[in-house]
Amino acid sequence: MFGEFDEMILYHAFLIKSMLLLLLIGIIIPFLSSDCAKSIRRARIYMFFSHGLLSMIAFSGLIALIFAKISLTIDMIMMILFFFIMIMLEVFKYKKILKGVSDKESCNKKARINSVLFGLINIAIIAGMVVYMVIQKNAVPVS
Repeated sequence: MFGEFDEMILYHAFLIKSMLLLLLIGIIIPFLSSDCAKSIRRARIYMFFSHGLLSMIAFSGLIALIFAKISLTIDMIMMILFFFIMIMLEVFKYKKILKGVSDKESCNKKARINSVLFGLINIAIIAGMVVYMVIQKNAVPVS
C-alpha cells in the first residue's frame, strides 16, 4: 500500500527536481537581457520563487519524518543546515547583484558571474546531499 510517508517522499523528490530546474533558470536570468533593471526585477522574482520552493522542500521533508516517526539524526540536521545555507546564498547573490548597479557594464558582468557562481554552488549542495542520502540508503527506510 502507498502510505503517507511514501507519498511525502515522492512529493519531496519532485520538489527537489523542481528546485534543480529553478536553479538552472536562475543561472540564465542575467543572460536574457542587457538591461540591468530588468535583470534585477527578474532576479527578485526568482528569489521569491526559490525561497518558496526551498521552504516547500523543507516542509515536505519534515512532514515525511513526522509520518514515519523517525527521530532527529545527523542527516536531518545536515539537511536543515543546507536549507539555511542555500537561502543565505540566494540572498547574498541578490545583494551582490544590487551592489553592482553603479554602471551598466559592470552590472551585467557582475550579475552574470554571481548568478552562475551561486547557482552552481546551490546545485552542488543539492546534488551532494542527494548522492549522500542514496549512499546512506536513508532516502527510503527499509521497514
